Amino acid sequence: MLIREAGILFNGIPIIFTSYHRASKERTNLVCSSGLMSGLLSFAECLMEPVEYFESDKYSIVFKKGTINDLFRDIQEIVAFMVIDKDPRLEKYLKKTIQPLLNKLLKSFVSQFNGCNLTKVGQFERFKETLNKIFGTGTQTLEERVVSLLA
Repeated sequence: MLIREAGILFNGIPIIFTSYHRASKERTNLVCSSGLMSGLLSFAECLMEPVEYFESDKYSIVFKKGTINDLFRDIQEIVAFMVIDKDPRLEKYLKKTIQPLLNKLLKSFVSQFNGCNLTKVGQFERFKETLNKIFGTGTQTLEERVVSLLA
């Protein structure tokens, strides 16, 4: 399963996001696609709970919800997500690999930014290093893994 994109959403806005392999060649508006993703998740959760992922013909979007205290000590909901290539083994790896990775992402983010102003997204830029460490080789294509082993 190749990880295409990963990040954290707050109120439908990506506060930290990274794209490893573009899912399409066309430029997309990150805020619009994140808003759509949040809207779909909210709608689906009105019908059934919990929603762990959405699947399309080519990709799967996996979600994990968490909470963080904001600047005013109010509890806010944040959502960690990962866009991966569709794989028939998703159910097999969801509980033992993917969800723990998203949990680790949420815990790391909350430990670093608990009590901060969530609307100032520039402060989260340094968290991209942590994001890359958490997802590691899942972001590399087979060719990139081989090259890194030979180097």
